[in-house]
This record gives sequence, structure tokens and C-alpha cells, in this order.
Amino acid sequence: MSGPVRRWCVMDLVVDHKTGKLRESAVWSNVGKASMTWAFIYTVMGGHGSEWLWIAYGGIVVAHASVERVLNQKQQTIDKEQHP
Repeated sequence: MSGPVRRWCVMDLVVDHKTGKLRESAVWSNVGKASMTWAFIYTVMGGHGSEWLWIAYGGIVVAHASVERVLNQKQQTIDKEQHP
């Protein structure tokens, strides 16, 4: 076994799992995603939207998550090279 399984917590959305410190970029990323989701749902449920909103919203959310992962992987690679 690899050890005890850590349970997920809401604070994991905004706190660095290694240091336990608040990550401002994570806070604002999640605030942005939540507000975009609320605005999207409000617009669609209000009947003011079209199918293009689905495409735009989905594209923005997926692109943001993809870019964030790529940048995190690059940063981890740089950190490993600097601190072997």
C-alpha cells in the first residue's frame, strides 16, 4: 500500500497541498469559474442565450483548464531541474 488515502476538502480548491498556504491564483481562478458558471446558467435559464453560448462557455472553461495544466507541468519540470 502507498499509505492512507487523504480525503478531499473544499479548502483543496484554494490551498497548496504541499505548503498548506493559500494560493491567490487558485482563489481567483475558482471565483472566475464560479461567476462564469452562474452567469451562464442565469442567461440560459432566462432564455436570453443561444447555442453559441454553450460553445463559447465550454471553450473558455476547457481552454483555461488546459493552459493551467500545461503551465503547472512546465513549472514542475523547472523546479525538478533546479532542485534535483
